[in-house]
Amino acid sequence: MTLPRDVCLVFDTTAITSWVRGSIAVGETLAEIADDNGAVLIPLWCLVEAGHDIGMIDRERLDLLLAHAATFLIVDDGEDWEMLVGMRALTGRHDCAAAALLAVEMNVDVMTRHPDWYQSVRNGQLTLLIED
Repeated sequence: MTLPRDVCLVFDTTAITSWVRGSIAVGETLAEIADDNGAVLIPLWCLVEAGHDIGMIDRERLDLLLAHAATFLIVDDGEDWEMLVGMRALTGRHDCAAAALLAVEMNVDVMTRHPDWYQSVRNGQLTLLIED
């Protein structure tokens, strides 16, 4: 994967929903990454789950996140299906599996409200907790 910016973080479903709900912690983190010309990856499965969780009531905020210069929507590569199956077994959720796989591949953290979802990946050292 080639991006015009250095990847700094992956947003999981909870980071996306927190952004939509006006999280200062998520907004400040995204702003700092943007200021450093970095990138935040948004796995498609996390976006799908966030869209389901929030409904499409806050579509405007969601569109702002997706249009942000530092965010990149990532679709799973079909060739990664076996690794995704393994991550799904570790995390218990398909959206978390996609976020964890991206984070491991890019050697970055997943921003989340639920670090316990990633406890079995990298000995639980994969997350950046959202603290609002």
